[in-house]
Amino acid sequence: MNNRSWMYRDSPQGLRKMDYCNGVQGFINFTTSIPINFTGGGIRCPCRKCENKKYLHPDVVMIHLLHKGFMENYLCWYAHKEVFVRNKSMGERVVGSTSSTSNVQGVANYNSNPYRNIVIDAMRIYQDNVSQCPIVEEEPNADAFRFFDLLKDSDEPLWDGCTNHSKLSVVAQVFTIKSDHGLSETGYDKIIEWARSILPEGNKLKENFYAAKSMMKPLHLGYQKIDMCPNFCFLCYLKNAELNECTTCGHSRYKPRTSRGKTLVAYKKIRYFPITPRLQRLFMSSRIVEHMIWDQSHCRTLPRARRRGDPSS
Repeated sequence: MNNRSWMYRDSPQGLRKMDYCNGVQGFINFTTSIPINFTGGGIRCPCRKCENKKYLHPDVVMIHLLHKGFMENYLCWYAHKEVFVRNKSMGERVVGSTSSTSNVQGVANYNSNPYRNIVIDAMRIYQDNVSQCPIVEEEPNADAFRFFDLLKDSDEPLWDGCTNHSKLSVVAQVFTIKSDHGLSETGYDKIIEWARSILPEGNKLKENFYAAKSMMKPLHLGYQKIDMCPNFCFLCYLKNAELNECTTCGHSRYKPRTSRGKTLVAYKKIRYFPITPRLQRLFMSSRIVEHMIWDQSHCRTLPRARRRGDPSS
């Protein structure tokens, strides 16, 4: 039988390991590749609570499995049209399915849509960052809905008949161009306005920078604004977060208010990009994680002198 120890290796509270996430993705890909599995737009959910009794959207099934784990003794996915037969000389093997076992494992680690992978990786980060994993009942919570919208955008064509761009891929690529070339928000909006005018009517390109940024927000790679002294003396951060004057030069933190009730505006701000979620994103990507752990996996095979940096080795 195909080795599926990953399905029950960890406790329900620990179902966030990379191999488990890949396995769940493989299960979803395998199940959705067989049209007969769909009933009313949903597939059977084999989580510990639903136990194949409910038909849910595949993305909802994924969330259930990531949070709750598989039902007991479901090594053979019989309710999802997978059949195992026993052969005394060869052991158990898969028959009667539209996707081979090796293909199931392959699609678990690779999805032909890289932008869908980005969303799924971000979904895993969100689950790992919460202090206590929320239980997903029949309806997904607000954060899950945002991810479902992004998953839909990653597959939805930019216009009817478009085969090489989706709503998400276009926004991601234009964001990259804006970042690489220092394009202003106004410049971004002008380019999008021009692009929408030459695209087919009914295209789904986001109309401006604000709408595009709101669309990408669930990916959880934002930044934190921190006030600082305009003379670069100190940051209004941690124990200094409530101070209104620089402890070194005495410069005021905020600009003078021109009218009562107006919001305080700092003289200078910096944007802090937290490193932790970005490292998590790199480790969550099945393509990048091999490079992230290269040191650990390869240094063990090097001679001891070389590991210590001995130039004579």
